[in-house]
Amino acid sequence: MPPRRPKRMKMSASKDSEQPVEPGQTPTPRSSEEAHGSVDDSPPGSTTDTLAVPTHASIPPVVPSVHSMIVGQIPPSCTKRKDQPPTYPPVFLQHYLQSEFDRLLDAAVSENTHKVQKVGILSYKNFCRQTGLAYWPPTLCSVVQYLVHLSSSGLAYSTARSYLSAISYHCKLQGIDDPTSEFLITKLLQGMKRLNQKSDRRLPITKNMLEKIILILPCTCTNSYEADLFAAAFSLAFHGLFRVGELTVHSRIPNNTVLKRENLTLDPVKQLLLINIQHSKTDQVGKGTILQIEKLEGALCPFKLVEKYLSVRPRVPGPLFCHFDTSPLTRYQFTAVLTKAITRLKIPEHTRYKSHSFRIGASTELAMRGFSSETIKKCGRWKSSCYKSYIRLPKF
Repeated sequence: MPPRRPKRMKMSASKDSEQPVEPGQTPTPRSSEEAHGSVDDSPPGSTTDTLAVPTHASIPPVVPSVHSMIVGQIPPSCTKRKDQPPTYPPVFLQHYLQSEFDRLLDAAVSENTHKVQKVGILSYKNFCRQTGLAYWPPTLCSVVQYLVHLSSSGLAYSTARSYLSAISYHCKLQGIDDPTSEFLITKLLQGMKRLNQKSDRRLPITKNMLEKIILILPCTCTNSYEADLFAAAFSLAFHGLFRVGELTVHSRIPNNTVLKRENLTLDPVKQLLLINIQHSKTDQVGKGTILQIEKLEGALCPFKLVEKYLSVRPRVPGPLFCHFDTSPLTRYQFTAVLTKAITRLKIPEHTRYKSHSFRIGASTELAMRGFSSETIKKCGRWKSSCYKSYIRLPKF
């Protein structure tokens, strides 16, 4: 009687690991045996048809949620000799790789981009849930219906484009087909842009208007310190063509991108303001820009106003513009005091003056004085020709 052949061991990869993971869903971590292959308990001399799955093949698909991605069993880079044992245990090493992976991917885009992507993905998910469409992976049919829904709901073209960019970003992270790049989607977006074109109704704050606003601040603010604070902030916003997000915070919690006290230097000899802008909308990697603002004559002089404000400002590090209790100046407070001052001046169409009106007014001032396009772009730290939309030349 011939000897019986031992049974063959079969290993099958889980189908779930091959499917795209929904954005925000955390995959179940694989055990060390699943990641490196099961331990062979067969007796000596037995044979198997399949081998353990290689380490790189057991890495689960990338999940679009930045803080819930699993690196998997990624072998560390090491220059040690093969006969020398590793310094750290595998569990600690995997945790270190995961933390570094999350840190790098989180720093790839700005904080505002993270927020927009989160809102966009949630909007798309709710739409699919209401219409009964498959949520993930996205299909051309579902994205088309979603884009038509956004347009019929009255959303702006820029908002719809941002939401589709969030879907595209997550598709690329997972390495799956991106339906948002299809020709049909591109044409629908172009049609939405042409039909929903809206002119920017914000008006520029001129130098004459800025002077009136600064002179009325003592009657508008609650105390002299607040008047000095907003006078320096308004003057610097105009003469430095600052974005309001570079001078203020969204909440009372300071962030790393707002202008800080240590970023500003007063040069009394040359009578210059030297401002080190470390981060901006067009400088996400933090190369930095040195901005020089000269001393001027009259009540609008940014050098004098900032110098006066710094003489009463608490000597603490942190955001340049802060209240006497050291809490940072917020965007809401910046806009509220500006609106209150313009209302007291009884300026026509006062509702069309916003926090961005300083940047618009300074751009218009430079254009009217005959400065070149490259100079205006450099002053406003623009990289494209979008500065042209800020210039409001008078019509004759």
